[in-house]
Amino acid sequence: MGGILIGFLYALLYCAIVILIAFALVWAFRWVFNKDIDPEVYRWGKVVIGLLCVIILLTWLLTALGMLGGGPYFGPRFLR
Repeated sequence: MGGILIGFLYALLYCAIVILIAFALVWAFRWVFNKDIDPEVYRWGKVVIGLLCVIILLTWLLTALGMLGGGPYFGPRFLR
């Protein structure tokens, strides 16, 4: 049970990293070019980031349920 919880926390960590990178890219674009991103592009960027996070969490869930053998493993190697 502990391995499942740690794997879930690692999956959340990967989602946080994806969101942080997206935030840093938006911040850097606004800082370097000194203008805002087109709202339509910004909206689609949010959709892509949301889909990436859903893919990460679904991959964790399917791996935890044993339906996805050999997929990415979210967690320390010694718990395997």
